[in-house]
Amino acid sequence: MKIFIYLFMLSLFVNFAFGETSPNYKVTQIPNPPSKFGTKQIDGLDFLPDGRMVVCLPSGEVFFYDPKTSGWQIFAEGLHNPLGVIAESNSSLVISQRPEVTRVSDTDGDGKADFYQVMTDEFGMSGNYHEFHFTPVKDKEGNYFFSLGTGSSGDGIRPIVRGKFDSRGRPGRMHSSTPFRGCVMKLTKDGVTIPWSYGHRTPNGLGFDLEGNLFVTDNQGDWVGSSKLFHVKEGRFYGHAASLTWKSGFEGAPLEADPKDLAKMRTRAAVVFPHGSMANSPTQVLAISPDARFGPFTGQLLVGEMNTNRIVRVMLEEVGGELQGACVPFIDGGALARGCNRMAWAPDGSLYVGHTKHTWAGGEGISRVEWNGEDPFEAVSMKLTKTGFRFSFTKPVDSKLAGVVANWPFKRYYYKYHKTYGSPQIDVSPVKVKSIEVSKDGKVVDIHLEELKAWHIHEVNIKGLKSVDGTSLANSNFAYTLNRLLENTPADPLHASGTTQRKKASSGKPAKVIDPRGKVYQVADAKLKGVKTSNSHDGYTGTGYADFNTGNESIEWDIKSAREGQGEIVIRYALGASARPLNLIVNGEKHSLLRFPGTGGWSTWKEIAARVEFQKGRNSIVLVTNGASGGNIDHLQFIGPKSD
Repeated sequence: MKIFIYLFMLSLFVNFAFGETSPNYKVTQIPNPPSKFGTKQIDGLDFLPDGRMVVCLPSGEVFFYDPKTSGWQIFAEGLHNPLGVIAESNSSLVISQRPEVTRVSDTDGDGKADFYQVMTDEFGMSGNYHEFHFTPVKDKEGNYFFSLGTGSSGDGIRPIVRGKFDSRGRPGRMHSSTPFRGCVMKLTKDGVTIPWSYGHRTPNGLGFDLEGNLFVTDNQGDWVGSSKLFHVKEGRFYGHAASLTWKSGFEGAPLEADPKDLAKMRTRAAVVFPHGSMANSPTQVLAISPDARFGPFTGQLLVGEMNTNRIVRVMLEEVGGELQGACVPFIDGGALARGCNRMAWAPDGSLYVGHTKHTWAGGEGISRVEWNGEDPFEAVSMKLTKTGFRFSFTKPVDSKLAGVVANWPFKRYYYKYHKTYGSPQIDVSPVKVKSIEVSKDGKVVDIHLEELKAWHIHEVNIKGLKSVDGTSLANSNFAYTLNRLLENTPADPLHASGTTQRKKASSGKPAKVIDPRGKVYQVADAKLKGVKTSNSHDGYTGTGYADFNTGNESIEWDIKSAREGQGEIVIRYALGASARPLNLIVNGEKHSLLRFPGTGGWSTWKEIAARVEFQKGRNSIVLVTNGASGGNIDHLQFIGPKSD
């Protein structure tokens, strides 16, 4: 097992080594803001009209930075986990903090905020730590957009929630039990808040391209085989089931729906980021502005990456009425820190990057990326043709090297759309290169493939390519999300993995029996108060397990003992969070507070035992919440008193 883990981590390292920052781009570090809490994480970043930078910290502090003096000034504090900021003016900001979108203003001109205006708080909160509220953006008409993360099964729901609570959105790994978790939201210029799109998991990054198209990234997890970039349109569903709880007209529990049915509803990603080799946790989307001094890539998109020190470049084109395209590592490694979370263009055309850890990965600090004015040797674009792909380069290529078929090792694959966390690459196949054409000026290379297959990712790691002046290609790993061909695209097979229903163990027969004399009582044998049953995590032994929410909830088993005396109960459970106690009630009297330690995951099952005095005949065994949610309970095993 240890060897497997080592090899897996090594493979990730190797995969992430495809990119290399061009020497034409210089990365330096900016002094950190003087937070009184000592944090160096940057969760929001923008520039004021006067050229100063504004940053938000997870501590709730907001600072201004003057690049001319390298000086910091605190502007506001006391915000709750702000994860994005827009500078409306030199004295007014729009901030996404956890409970609301807030306008923060300095009205008396003393340089510090004195007016906090709620722009909208029309979305729910359960108190779950993973219910992030991400980065506001503003369109050309004056409307704002923001995104809401789903809750995590690794954390509970608080006794008091904001907004309607709907248990239909609860039983998944990532859930939407309050409105509109997993949605991109629109706040109109008239102050109306509406859900704009559905089906997002951890949408940590909104942004517009130069044409006004809205994009959002999403992180790999349940329902998301690999991280993605979506072109967001009103009313569409993008794959993660939980938020359908709040979509008008959707009936039933979405997290229990058949992926085949949901696949028919979903809009595919414009770009899928291959996991491990491209991006594991993508963040903000930022268009390369004509005003940016950043090389020959105007109009393309930059996407940050949390898990490594990387910024990805995205090249899109419209095929069959929808956007699709390629991604490639761009700024990669070197002085760039991990956790590239927020990005903005400075007045001088350089790129500023704010780094954070966000509780699961990343780094800290602020990086500045500058272009030296000379074109790097890069592929400006990768575009689909009828027979393959056309690469356009910034410099003439060495035609001899470019014409070697072995230097273009293409493969294709897809990721499953299913309820399970992540997905391996499916249907991985090499794609043979039939022929190669290099243009007269050496800047265009046409790769003709033996076959193009719709609804697959086509990936190539170009080997040994150099320009005519001997410069090596800065970044060689390209992945094109080929949804539609230029002509004769077959019907979308949807790549669904089948029903969410799992194979169930035979009723009342556990996979592991602690004591062969013990009788097993499944959840199906118990009386449930408030507790719901679920089967979304593997490894349970009956028809499902009990999934606690919050409030006064309980499980009661009616157990018959052949004799009185001291026996034992053994409870099988899973808990992918910290310890969660439950009260044990025996025959109407409190027995003890059972402390259930975390098991390391929601599909990792362990046992906890308690000695109990049984009476002859019927015995009531009850597990009751103790002010918070409990773990997932699989079954209770009864080991009765021994005969003398």
